[in-house]
Amino acid sequence: MIGIDDIQRELADLPAEDLACVREYIAYLKWRARSGLREPAADGAGAWQYNLVEHFGSASVRSSEHEGGMEVKAAEATVGGERRPALLAHPPISGEAQVEFVVPIPAGLSGLALQFAIGIRDGPPPEQERLVAFRVRVGGFQVWSRAARPTRWSPAEIALPLQAGDALRLTLATDGLGDHHWAWAAWGEPMLVGMEESPAPGRISG
Repeated sequence: MIGIDDIQRELADLPAEDLACVREYIAYLKWRARSGLREPAADGAGAWQYNLVEHFGSASVRSSEHEGGMEVKAAEATVGGERRPALLAHPPISGEAQVEFVVPIPAGLSGLALQFAIGIRDGPPPEQERLVAFRVRVGGFQVWSRAARPTRWSPAEIALPLQAGDALRLTLATDGLGDHHWAWAAWGEPMLVGMEESPAPGRISG
């Protein structure tokens, strides 16, 4: 069995550029562990996930006022030196940057929740420590909000109103609160999760 000491000896012989690759691979392994499927429940239910970064192309992006200064895209974001897949949502000069998803929720789904982390990407100078508002809405109603400037990823999980067999209208919004400069907001690894009932023996789903 390979131990920590063995790994450290191997790393000591690597050049700097290879160490950078190792660091990236470790970040990937951490991400894979965090975003792995939940263990199947004893009653036969299975894990269900909907990755919002992967489905960004189907999202609707808009500003609540004018789009000047707004930039929204799916990309990797580095917060506190840690890189994660994310939705980058720099708000406009005034108002919100809004990313709306319409997600079909399978019949029989339970425990629907939104998992994510919020952060401000590395780069702004320390003196630019203005708050950014992060908001989550379901069907137009706000279910979560936080005004913060997290310089490290700040995780959160929100239980959502269950709409099994229906479509969930989910909006992620960021607001510079009057000053959008250096508001490099990011939603890290946003994902809908739940438990989906497995078909009964002999029943065909489709």
